[in-house]
Amino acid sequence: MRVFITDTTLRKGMQSASLELTYEKRKELFFLLSSTGIHELEVGVPAHSEEERDYIKYLARSQHGDKVIVWNRANIRDVEASLECSVKKLEIAIPVSDFMIKEKLNKDRDYIVRLLKEIIPYVKSKKLYLSVGFEDVSRADREFVIKLLECIREEGADRVRLSDTVGVLNPLQTNELVKTASSFLDVEVHFHNDFGMATANSITAFLSGAKYINASLLGLGERCGITPLEEVVFYLQLIQGVHTGINVKRLYEIVNYFIDMTNIHLAPNKPLIGKNAFTNKSSIHIDGLTKSKRTYLPFDPEVVGSKAALAFGLYSEKANKLCKK
Repeated sequence: MRVFITDTTLRKGMQSASLELTYEKRKELFFLLSSTGIHELEVGVPAHSEEERDYIKYLARSQHGDKVIVWNRANIRDVEASLECSVKKLEIAIPVSDFMIKEKLNKDRDYIVRLLKEIIPYVKSKKLYLSVGFEDVSRADREFVIKLLECIREEGADRVRLSDTVGVLNPLQTNELVKTASSFLDVEVHFHNDFGMATANSITAFLSGAKYINASLLGLGERCGITPLEEVVFYLQLIQGVHTGINVKRLYEIVNYFIDMTNIHLAPNKPLIGKNAFTNKSSIHIDGLTKSKRTYLPFDPEVVGSKAALAFGLYSEKANKLCKK
């Protein structure tokens, strides 16, 4: 089995209240992430500014330019800004829930259909790879979603991005949604983590037929963020045995370098990365670990370049005495 991981630290991660990077740091991070073997990197928004476009041009013309994809609103002006950057792949985001269509845009569903029928042929006429992002698909009417899937397939889109914009999907709903969408075209998922379900939903999406998973380092993004890159990659590759194309030890190094670079504060129990991620404390756990790492660790931490650790306290008195002998 193979899954394609698409990273958006350099776009969605920059929308986190915890992160600000200079363009030079963003360039550095692009090349570091590229060195892991990751499939694709969503690097920014060309329509944002001339400086943003210059930065994107630099990346698009580099030796890893084939990994670059850029984010656009569904309008011709945004696409033209992307064309200036010499990119080969575009993401077009369009609202699909009535909340977004009516309350944000003050439009109706017919407007969305007309817009897609205008924008997709224009992008494809430029011989670009196109991913169409369904914003807030988790709160959209399912019959309307199916109509839009039929529309974008007929117009020539290469894949659809299913965006759980406010993080309200659960794994059962994810399974149903992805199975439906993947019967039309290739599926990418972009899941927010407002209720702590982004990783579980992303794994479920892959198991349900999604070919692409969008994620960011540490899960950085708006509000509570999105699927953490390290979690989804390590789980799929080390637990499920799925080929991601990513060097997990290199990724672990980069995550820790990124933490040092940004001075982001992490909870000690942050999965895989927090200081307690591979630490056990109770006597039962310590006793098991002295016999085999497989007893109380999901995988050997040395696989990613880390180490198992022990802590001692109220429920580890016997183990403490044993370790001191």
